[in-house]
Amino acid sequence: MAAKLAPDEPGTRGVRRIARRRIKSALKTLRPRKADDGAVHEARKDLKRARATLRLLRDALGKSTFKRENAAIRDAARPLSEVRDGRVLLDALSSLVKYYGPTARALPLEGFKRLLNRRNARLHQQILGRPGPLRAVRTQLRKASARSKDWRVGRHGWSVVGAGMRRTYSQARQACKRARATPTDEHLHELRKQTKYFWHQLQIFEALWPGPLGKLADEAHKLADLLGDDHDLAVLRERVSTGRQAFPTEASHTALLALLERCRAGLQKKSLVLAQRLYDEKPAAFTSRLGKYWHDWHRA
Repeated sequence: MAAKLAPDEPGTRGVRRIARRRIKSALKTLRPRKADDGAVHEARKDLKRARATLRLLRDALGKSTFKRENAAIRDAARPLSEVRDGRVLLDALSSLVKYYGPTARALPLEGFKRLLNRRNARLHQQILGRPGPLRAVRTQLRKASARSKDWRVGRHGWSVVGAGMRRTYSQARQACKRARATPTDEHLHELRKQTKYFWHQLQIFEALWPGPLGKLADEAHKLADLLGDDHDLAVLRERVSTGRQAFPTEASHTALLALLERCRAGLQKKSLVLAQRLYDEKPAAFTSRLGKYWHDWHRA
């Protein structure tokens, strides 16, 4: 359940409360005796939400404080992302094989699967098999949590959090334009990243008008998932390209690359159509509309 704002507290105080809650939740999830794959996945999600929330406070915190706290949360999440990336390639390959059915199942993929499994086991051992890496993550998060109590955010409302939302929406909209013009892996990844920030921020504001904003958040979530699937296949394609030795024949290697490209083409087409619809409104009009919801909500 996403944390939301309350009408009886200043906007910046509410956003700070939500960001602190996300950091504390990640820290609690990563307790030493419970730090498994599931805990890592949940902690990563909390830290992504924390960074999205932090962006709404940028004007209140100031540039230097914002950069420091954003970097601290990002760096704490990095080892968790490495664990996730090791598992996700195996899942992406399984999904690809299931989607294409007999055509994909006929390919000799056993050697490549062993290659992915070895890599996944190595990453798992490096991060979760020893106490050091996660202890360092918990230390970083405890420090960030302690500092967050003293974040000077004032008692501002839409003037600050609205500016943060407008910045996120503008950046996502620009990323959409670049991806539609030139759908490179880099541009699609940037669109995915900005869309995730936008989605998490919409979840915070959903209480302003649950129906329309809930629907918009669902659309952003769907887009983020489509782009995430494409990103996973892009990383998988890179592993296939550099793992030729794991395939018994050149034909099987080429066939898997072809399936990857075909699947990615379909995902990208769906993603860019949805992105165009999601980011069709100009930033000024979007934030003006959201600002009206904000003021109506507080008056009510």
